[in-house]
Amino acid sequence: MRKVYFWHLKALGYCNRQMRVWCKAHGVSWRGLIDDGIDADHLLSLDQTSYAHNAVAFAEATGWSREPVSVDAAARKGGCV
Repeated sequence: MRKVYFWHLKALGYCNRQMRVWCKAHGVSWRGLIDDGIDADHLLSLDQTSYAHNAVAFAEATGWSREPVSVDAAARKGGCV
């Protein structure tokens, strides 16, 4: 399954506060995001911003890994959402 996990979002530099606001606004469980991630297609259906696309692209680039992997700093395109 293609999932974006919490560590992907943190590795991109997205801040917890704004991710919590985003979850609430889109009806996504904050705890569920932390524990189980979010399906990439579902994420993109909720949000078409560059933040969502960057998160999906980064998750794909890391092999959809549930566990953090070492990443090159140049691959980080994020920032607080």
